[in-house]
Amino acid sequence: MVKLAILILRHMLSSGQLKISLPGKPDIVVTARNRGWRAGKGQHPDKGASTGIGISLPRPSALLALVLRPDPLIGEYYMRGELVLTEGSFEDFIAFLFQNTQSWRHSVIGAIYCQFWEIIGWFASLNPIGRSRRNVAHHYDLTDQLFDLFLDENRQYSCAYFRGTTETLDIAQKQKIARLAAKLHLQANMRVLDIGCGWGGLATALSKCADNLHITGITLSENQYAFFKKSIAENSLNKQLSVELQDYRKLGHRRFERIISVGMLEHVGKQNLNKFMATIDQHLADNGVAVIHSIGRNGSPCATSPWLMKYIFPGGYLPTLRQMMQAIERTTLKVTDIEIMRLHYAETLSHWRTRFEAHKDKLPEHYDEAFIRMWQFYLICSENYFRYAHGMVFQIQLARRQEDVPQTRDYIANEERRVLKLL
Repeated sequence: MVKLAILILRHMLSSGQLKISLPGKPDIVVTARNRGWRAGKGQHPDKGASTGIGISLPRPSALLALVLRPDPLIGEYYMRGELVLTEGSFEDFIAFLFQNTQSWRHSVIGAIYCQFWEIIGWFASLNPIGRSRRNVAHHYDLTDQLFDLFLDENRQYSCAYFRGTTETLDIAQKQKIARLAAKLHLQANMRVLDIGCGWGGLATALSKCADNLHITGITLSENQYAFFKKSIAENSLNKQLSVELQDYRKLGHRRFERIISVGMLEHVGKQNLNKFMATIDQHLADNGVAVIHSIGRNGSPCATSPWLMKYIFPGGYLPTLRQMMQAIERTTLKVTDIEIMRLHYAETLSHWRTRFEAHKDKLPEHYDEAFIRMWQFYLICSENYFRYAHGMVFQIQLARRQEDVPQTRDYIANEERRVLKLL
C-alpha cells in the first residue's frame, strides 16, 4: 500500500521534495526529478525558501488515499487536524502541490483525471432555481461576523484592482469599482440592473456616478437581501436603489440601459451559461451596455474542485473564455472590450487571508476549529490557484450597438479618475 503510494507520487512530482511521516515507520522521502522549486511568492531555494516539505499522517492507509484522491481528501484531512506539517508552512505545502499538479495535469493520466471530473462536474453544477437558492444560502447566508472579519468596508467579495503593491484592500476595491463604473459608461437617468448584488456595496457606489440613476439589485441570499434593504432605508436611498430577492431567470419583461454582474457567473453552472447570456440579451435596452466580471479558467475546461463544491461553493463552475464566447455568440450582443486580470485576485485573497487569521478569534463560538481550518484551506488554495494554476478574472463589456461605447479605451482611465473622487 505504501509502496504503491510512493510509486504514484514519484510519477506526479515534477519538482521539490516531500518527506512523509507515518506511525511506526521510518520517514519516507520522495524526491522529484527536478530539485529546486519555487515556493511562496516567487521565492527560490537560494533566497531562503525550503526545498522540501514534510507532512505527518495518522495511518499508512491515509497516504494511498491522499495520493489516489487528493481532492477532496487533503482538505478534509486538514480540516480534521489529521494532516500536520512537520517541515515548512502549510502555505508552502499548498504552493508545492499546485506547482506539481500543473505539470501532472499535462500528462496523459492527468488529462484523463481532469476529463473524468469534467463529466462528474456536469451533474454537480446543475443549478435549477430551487437548487440555486440552496447553494447560495450554503455560503452567503452565514453570519455577518464571518464576512466582516476579512472583507473591506463595502463588503466587496470579489477581485480587487491593485495598481501597485502598497494599496490597502479598501483602496484596491474602490479602484475595482471605479474601473467597472468606467466600463459601464454611466449617464444620467439610466436604469441599471446589478445581477448578484451581494450586500449592495457596488450598487451603492455606482449610484454616485451619475445623476438620477435607479439601480436594481437582485440576489438569492436572504442575508444579503436583508442587509442591503436595511442599508437603503437607513441611508434614505429609496429613490436611487432597490433590491429584490430574485433569480436572474425571473425578471419578467423589464429592460435596463445598463447591466452589471460581478462574481455571479461562477454560480450559474456550466449548463446555464447560455441562459445567463440570453437573460442579459433579453433585458438590455436598445442603447444598452453590460459588463460581466467573473472568475474564469485560463486553460481547457475542467470541473470545479470536488472539495470546493462540497464545502464552499456547491454548484459552482468556472468557465473558459471559449465557453463564454460561445454563449455570447448565441445572443445579439457585441463584445466591445475584454480585460484579463491576472494576479489581482491572488493579491486580494492574500489580504483576505491575512485579515481572517488576524481576527478569527472574534468568530462566534459555533464556528469550531474544523470550520476555521476549512476557511483557511479555502483561502490559501484559492490564492495559489490564481498564483500558480489556471485561475484568472475576466471583465467582458458588451453592447447592443458598437457605437454605444467610445471608440478608444482612453475613456476608461479618464472616467476612473472622476469616479474615484466620488467614492
